[in-house]
Amino acid sequence: MTHHPKNVLIIELNEFNVELLTTATVQHPLPALAKVLAMPRSTYKTADRYNSGFLEPWVQWVSIHAGVPASQHHIKHLGDVPDLGFTQCWETLSQHNISCGIWGVMNGAKRDAQNVKFFLPDPWTFSEHGYPDELNNLLDLPRYLSKNYRNLNKTYLLRQSVKLLKFIWRAKAKRHIFSETLQLIKNLHRFGNKHFVYISYFDYISTLLFCEYKKQTAIQCGILFLNSLAHLQHHHWREGETGITPEILLGLQTLDKLLHTLFTTFPDDAIVIHNGLSQMNTNHEKPWVLYRQKDPLAFLKALKLPVTKVEQHMTHDGHVFFASNEAKELAYEYLKNATIQNKALFHVEKNTNDACKLFYQLKFTDEITDPKIEFEYCGEKYPFFTYFDAIVTRTGRHIPIGTVFSDTLKFPDHIFNHDFNKYLFHYLKPDDFPLQESIKKESVLLDEN
Repeated sequence: MTHHPKNVLIIELNEFNVELLTTATVQHPLPALAKVLAMPRSTYKTADRYNSGFLEPWVQWVSIHAGVPASQHHIKHLGDVPDLGFTQCWETLSQHNISCGIWGVMNGAKRDAQNVKFFLPDPWTFSEHGYPDELNNLLDLPRYLSKNYRNLNKTYLLRQSVKLLKFIWRAKAKRHIFSETLQLIKNLHRFGNKHFVYISYFDYISTLLFCEYKKQTAIQCGILFLNSLAHLQHHHWREGETGITPEILLGLQTLDKLLHTLFTTFPDDAIVIHNGLSQMNTNHEKPWVLYRQKDPLAFLKALKLPVTKVEQHMTHDGHVFFASNEAKELAYEYLKNATIQNKALFHVEKNTNDACKLFYQLKFTDEITDPKIEFEYCGEKYPFFTYFDAIVTRTGRHIPIGTVFSDTLKFPDHIFNHDFNKYLFHYLKPDDFPLQESIKKESVLLDEN
């Protein structure tokens, strides 16, 4: 029987750990987060494991959006979404005349979805642009910072900042944005020039602007991606599950504030909050250190590789492009044989759809105590810290378990994360997407696993 569902607001709160949130709401006043934790919940699972190469958010969110596991979609890296051969959820909803607004989703593409009224890609999916075009005024600065934050061009940075300020000045939320900017300055004074301060600030500003576009377009399904908590857990979860660091507390207070804004701005929407996968604390494990290139293009040219372009990703990896397949093959052999302390320096992969494209990732994560340490490449030695910085010792790593909360949509107690769309589609279009057969098949698969 046809029913008339509420509009759906989906908050993709990347990688949150439920135990950490629960502890925080007990120790500190975080009413919006407490409201989320009181909602009916279901447990996500995925067949992908830690060492599979697929237990990454830029893989698992593709699984959720496309409705298929990684073993089928094969998207493994940020920026690979042009190779995706499956339809994403907003494309399917668009085809069924459900209007959507998509904000900040990881590794997603708008494509030709006619009923997507606005689309803001993540900063690392360089093939995608904002829609409508005015959103690129918001996207361009975070995209530049995410690629180049170890080696910024001050003139270009100033130009992009002015463009962003003009965009904000035209926004209806400008008063709240400038008020939050004053809070940003206070937080920088308190914590110093730390990444998490900016990331939490950007999540809040993104939320204000998402609300503005959602109200203007009156969409039926909105998706908002938020990444600040994932960053905090990776970098500042030093006291484990029973203690909340000052950095994490600031991030959770910002998160609580933006959730309150969403709940009060859209009180009649059905709410879904999910994480795709989660993190566990790693204080008890061997130190895993993240090193990042200061200037990827300059580094590769110092190695005498004929690169034409580099697309740096959010951590210690990226895509590198060459003018010919021959140049790519040569770089592949050279990079995969580079070593440090008799260990491989890089993990390198060829792209099956582009003969001139390589993925490379800094593979070495051991703690280094020698500031003059060198790596070996093509029979020569290079000073490691001339080209790389130690960014952080990781405090949280991915686990193949997640959670979905909803105050309205009904999910089974356990669900594969790539089956999320079945329940979303059924809620919005029950006649077009019946659940009975899907539930039977899913139950069998969960029992088998």
